[in-house]
Amino acid sequence: MRVFLTGATGYIGTSVARELKRAGHDIVGLARSEPAKEKLLRAGVHPVMGDLADRVVLREMVRDADAVVHCAFDAGPQAVQLEGAAIDVMLDAIGSDHEAFIYTSGVWVYGNRGDAIVGEDAPLAPTPLVAWRPSHERRVLGAAAHHLRTIVIRPGIVYGDDGGIVAGLVDAGRRGPVPIVGDGANRWSCVRVDALAELYVLALERAERGSVYNAARGAAVPYVEIGHAAARAAGADGSVEHIALEDARVTMGPLADALALDLQVSSDRAVRELGWEPHRPTVLEELSATTVV
Repeated sequence: MRVFLTGATGYIGTSVARELKRAGHDIVGLARSEPAKEKLLRAGVHPVMGDLADRVVLREMVRDADAVVHCAFDAGPQAVQLEGAAIDVMLDAIGSDHEAFIYTSGVWVYGNRGDAIVGEDAPLAPTPLVAWRPSHERRVLGAAAHHLRTIVIRPGIVYGDDGGIVAGLVDAGRRGPVPIVGDGANRWSCVRVDALAELYVLALERAERGSVYNAARGAAVPYVEIGHAAARAAGADGSVEHIALEDARVTMGPLADALALDLQVSSDRAVRELGWEPHRPTVLEELSATTVV
């Protein structure tokens, strides 16, 4: 397929582009700068200059593609409104010959779930940081027209390839004790970025209309254990510094509540329906084999 990929130079998108190419798909990606354009060219991705605010570009690229994979998210103050408008533009450009539209969400839409093992059909109770995300999911899932397969993927905490929140903890460990919001006993459901990218390919090729998939690898891991492992990976002695949630909210905003979620998700549906096999080191195994110098 010819796939239009937003966020093609981002953390998840770079890995998704690589796996799509490996599977034989033709990729067109947005580039917001000349360095981004060069990165896409080196990766064998056709670059198109533009961003999520460029409605004309979005419309043209969607119309020229067989499928859309949406991995982009702008970190600016108008990020939510920008994504909502971009989704509407892209969905409006879908025609009868399009195959699939994949939207990237995240497991934080489930909120704090404690000991429950959460599947895709669980009710959503998003933490404030992503309170808007269920409505964007509904826009996508409700847009099935013709034979279009609308798909939502909800990744856990993504790690690997020196990116994501976990890499940020390692980087913090190079400067001092790794900060942990609360006591850190809450559990994180995690997935390695390349295994996640493989799920996107499987979903593009096999998922049915209206499918939603969690993406996590193995058992959820206590946040504080990841913090200790990140500190050791940074070359330190494993020290962490606990920060009260109330204080963390002052410096981190709503991210603090997201980091403090106790959430264990199941990815059994992706394994059962798509044959996803996320055989990668767990986050603790990867950190134990890593030392930053």
